[in-house]
Amino acid sequence: MNLFSDRLRYARRQRGLNQQELAQACGLSQGAISNYENGSRKSAKDLVALAQVLRVNAAWLAYGTGPMEADESGLSRNRISQPMAIMRGLPSGWPFTGISADEYWALSHAERAIIEDTVISLTQSFQRKR
Repeated sequence: MNLFSDRLRYARRQRGLNQQELAQACGLSQGAISNYENGSRKSAKDLVALAQVLRVNAAWLAYGTGPMEADESGLSRNRISQPMAIMRGLPSGWPFTGISADEYWALSHAERAIIEDTVISLTQSFQRKR
């Protein structure tokens, strides 16, 4: 399953939902779900809602990285909950140059979860290549 559309369809079917049921649970139209699944709607601006309703890892749904299954919160298992947990663990401070800590912490928990899942997946991928 290389495409978002395939992963979405697969997860929906695994959860025993039809397109209309998934749409209602996410606050979307059935047409939006259909467009995501047939690939005509590429940008999944509703990714977090879809991942939470389907109880899948948002990074898996978006990029095919990490495990499919999410924990009971609907997000991945590795979660940083407080800003200072990061800052205390980094002797040199904030690790990113393209985004400030203020911009990052202004994002919702779900949005930060997607970023963290992506960084975890990339890190694991790079470690396997060594």
